[in-house]
Amino acid sequence: MDPVTDARTLVDELFPDALFAFLGGSVVTGRRTSTSDLDIVVVIDALATPYRESRRWRDWPVELFVHSQTSLAAYAEHDFDRRQPTMPRICADSVVLLDRTDGLATAVQRELGERLAAGPGATAPAALERNRYVLSDLLDDLTDAADPGERAFTGWNVVQHTALLALSLSGGWHGTGKWLLRELRAHDPELADELLAAREDPARLAAVAGEVLQRAGGRLWEGYRAAPDPFHRPLRHITSADLSGDTAQSSGMRRLAAISSGTTGSRRLWMGQTHVAPATRSADHHHGESETAIHVISGTPSFVFLDPDGGAETRIETGPGDYIFVPPYVPHREENPDPSEEAVVVIARSTQEAIVVNLPDLRYR
Repeated sequence: MDPVTDARTLVDELFPDALFAFLGGSVVTGRRTSTSDLDIVVVIDALATPYRESRRWRDWPVELFVHSQTSLAAYAEHDFDRRQPTMPRICADSVVLLDRTDGLATAVQRELGERLAAGPGATAPAALERNRYVLSDLLDDLTDAADPGERAFTGWNVVQHTALLALSLSGGWHGTGKWLLRELRAHDPELADELLAAREDPARLAAVAGEVLQRAGGRLWEGYRAAPDPFHRPLRHITSADLSGDTAQSSGMRRLAAISSGTTGSRRLWMGQTHVAPATRSADHHHGESETAIHVISGTPSFVFLDPDGGAETRIETGPGDYIFVPPYVPHREENPDPSEEAVVVIARSTQEAIVVNLPDLRYR
């Protein structure tokens, strides 16, 4: 069986409107086995909801990752943020099955490949201290373990945290399962071999882990203190005069930040006001990964989106006291049909800053 031919046929038959598609995984990287599956990433224009599906195709086990351009970028960014680039590797180390765009598939591969090659950047000192503390504590547990089962489970945790600490020190990407081993082999093959050889010998494993800890500054337990207490901080008062216009904007509306990283140091929550002038409308846009809650204060604003089932433009008419919920990545716009009264709403979002991606229309991308 030829994996590339079969994967291309699958995409042609099941996704005739695909913009582009990749075949990644072990079948194209020289690690193919008798049970290897086809990891296929398909990108479709105007896809309302990305999904993952496992299925059989011509005797192949297939893992499908079906995305819009927006969701693929979001998933890749999430992987980069957590230092575990699963989706970026599938796309970057892949065969392009088809590309109905002007070279967009190759551009995506190149961009992801460059970010993978650049590495995740330096690990924050606080995170390294936490890694040292956890591994030091695990080594004490390994030494004290009398129960064979506890010793086995603790030993495996020592292997994992030793690998993660070594990768953090060397600027390598992290991973789980087989990907953790692959990342470690790419950065420190000698250590990978030592950990595998020592995984069932507690004394030898402790010695290997101890060497990695020495690279990081040695064991850390007594005197370790976690980050400052996040639960006992003063309240912040933001007056109407303190509202800030220093936030993302869309044409046809004015956003004022009240609670944000800039005004209060908020880590996840953004809250503020939006003013829509009489007889006007915002640009079509979405708010990325943010969940958005809207409370109408005054006026009669309308909220417009495309129905995900039929694709018809759908309008919600509101008045003072009403609430609207906007899920992540949903293209929409706000309108104020009133010819004389401004519409004012309070908005809360699940990210610390206002994410606004302006669009040419309401279709998913």
